[in-house]
Amino acid sequence: MSKSFKAQLDTWTDALRAYDRQDLDTAIDLFSSIGDSSKILTNIGLIFASVGEHEAAIEYFKAATQLDQYLAIAYFQCGVSNFLLGRFEIAIGDFDETLRCMRGNQFIDYTQLGLKFKLFSVEVLFNKGLCQIRQGKLRDGIKVMQRARGMKMTEEHDVIEDAMAYRGRGYCVFSITAGVLYRPSDNVLKNSMKRNYMEDAVLVAVADEKDAYTTFTGATRLQQGLPAVDGKGKHRPLVRTTTAPSRPADTEKVVEFVAEEWNRGICFVPLVSRLHVTESVAEGVPDA
Repeated sequence: MSKSFKAQLDTWTDALRAYDRQDLDTAIDLFSSIGDSSKILTNIGLIFASVGEHEAAIEYFKAATQLDQYLAIAYFQCGVSNFLLGRFEIAIGDFDETLRCMRGNQFIDYTQLGLKFKLFSVEVLFNKGLCQIRQGKLRDGIKVMQRARGMKMTEEHDVIEDAMAYRGRGYCVFSITAGVLYRPSDNVLKNSMKRNYMEDAVLVAVADEKDAYTTFTGATRLQQGLPAVDGKGKHRPLVRTTTAPSRPADTEKVVEFVAEEWNRGICFVPLVSRLHVTESVAEGVPDA
């Protein structure tokens, strides 16, 4: 049985707390209990990758892309793990998939989605070029890096120039920042909290400052043996609805009865003949 959204959110938060205190086993167990979204699966993959278990990480990144075929960050990190395992050809395919998902954009900012990371296409290209150099395809790798160099967007990308000069020796791929996971936004957490929209009932005002009760004035006057309408016509008479008479003659009797009952402040209105009754006694009805 799947958990409710609130329960999943609580488990997500507990898993993040466990991760932040470096209790990785507990974090993985908690994430696994709600691992039916691409974000959660990516989180698990990132945790495995952070401890060097790249085989497991790749499996979770792949599972995330099966749920979201345009999840560029999962393809990107899958490429990083394959690179670190020496699977350069597979890693190149992962980086190509990343570029496909980016659809020509220079970067994707995942911050609004709960992941404090900005993925740059220049970094994807650099990673691909480095894979080709490691394969022994120096010319192809340098060519891709030259393309990446022309797309630099931050100071961190200055390293591309140095990597080209040293032909990639001693350099590693760009990767997501250590410790970064998908986290629920503050608005989501705030909206999930239990709220009391009704608050506590408070008596705001009464019709008469002498009234010491909180019921409708007309009803209370009747309970006290007084007419619902005082001599000044201060309160509108109570209206009670009855079943509509089946015959016109019965309706006329009700109209006459209603007219007599106005002084007591009670109006019996047949459901079907409500309009006729109202018109018949309109002259005797005090204004609100």
